[in-house]
Amino acid sequence: MHKDIKPRITLTREQVELKQKMLGEVGRSDYKAVSFRLGRTLTVTAFSEAEDIFMLMEEDFRGVTTVKKSFKELRVAAEESAEKKFAAAGGATIERIYDILAKSAKLTPFGKDKLMKRECELAVHFTFARSFGKELFDEAKRKKKKIVIVADTIYPRNVVVRILSQCGYEQADELVVPSELKGNVTDHKALYDAILAKAGVSPAKLLHIGSDVEADVETPIMNGSKALLLAGTIPLMVKSGRLRGWVQAKHVYDYDEPEYLALHGAFGIYAAYLFDVPMSKSPQSDFCASEYMLGFIVGGAVRAADIHPKDKTQAMLLALLADSPEAARGMEDMDRLFHFHFDGHLEKYGYKDCDMPLRFFAEYSSVGDRAMLQSRLDPTDFAEWTEGTKEPKLAPVREHALKQTATSKLADILFPPGTKTRNIADALLVKMKGGGR
Repeated sequence: MHKDIKPRITLTREQVELKQKMLGEVGRSDYKAVSFRLGRTLTVTAFSEAEDIFMLMEEDFRGVTTVKKSFKELRVAAEESAEKKFAAAGGATIERIYDILAKSAKLTPFGKDKLMKRECELAVHFTFARSFGKELFDEAKRKKKKIVIVADTIYPRNVVVRILSQCGYEQADELVVPSELKGNVTDHKALYDAILAKAGVSPAKLLHIGSDVEADVETPIMNGSKALLLAGTIPLMVKSGRLRGWVQAKHVYDYDEPEYLALHGAFGIYAAYLFDVPMSKSPQSDFCASEYMLGFIVGGAVRAADIHPKDKTQAMLLALLADSPEAARGMEDMDRLFHFHFDGHLEKYGYKDCDMPLRFFAEYSSVGDRAMLQSRLDPTDFAEWTEGTKEPKLAPVREHALKQTATSKLADILFPPGTKTRNIADALLVKMKGGGR
């Protein structure tokens, strides 16, 4: 990653202390080896949803098949099938997934190989180093620890090696690819044993770092090693405030459509760069009480998508953000980072609803976030804005959008959510299931 496109955010005191503590732990002489989970710990992706790159492959798919179903639908189903079928034999791999996909999509060997190669290329392209993960890796290397990386991915070793090289992890000493192991790869103890064997040290001399509490913290500790939890950036972003919950409440079932890829990208960039070092949610704030973060996602997403404000309040808020040095830097950084990662990939899908963070801030801003801009606002305008805000309707906090069946999609078309007829039907269904007793 080029230095000139990194975000210019100032860490909080708590974040600085956390970094120092974790870096200090990695450097302790007690440990002779340090192991890292690759995904979410050492690397992140530019999109906020794991299936987004499948939507980028729709044209490639149409060129090798006449099947009417979408590539994303078939690809997701093939992976789910592979996970079940091969759970006890190394788990799902890209080859196993595409063997299943080739049957459901009626692909020729040429078509299967072409799509598989394209997916691997996109996976490499949209993966980059998590900044704090890289710092921990570099500290372990500087202190001459033996480094083991666990590549928790469906992709083969050669693709993993490309990712490691691209992200600056080529100096790792050992690489564990779970799909190459015998037996059930969901068995955390078996994976820990493989890590320990590669590390070549006693359990007490190993420090493991990852994002999964059970696999990366509990299992090593229960077996005599030490562990550090580095939470994933997407969960940290989702839980930081009400914005993501509000967006998913607005798009309960259609959030996974291609027209929202740019919005997914904005959230992906927001998470990857601004939630790199974990932070706690700030009371009465949806943007961690940070003008920089407010400018980054609220103003930056609008600027990156070149969307104009739709009313007086939105225009006023954008002007206030541009007038704040911290918020303005955030807007500029999102714009640069968004185009760095996505130029040439999203233009044909459009930028629908990339102004949702601005709409959220205009209509549902919290007390703490309004206070950040209050001193720059005319008292009358501030009072008018405050009086117009309300509590948002939120979807349950989850990383991924809710999946919808064909039947529920048809129901939404015939009886849109929120209509009187739909409310009556939903109430009857609840009673039939026993929920109304």
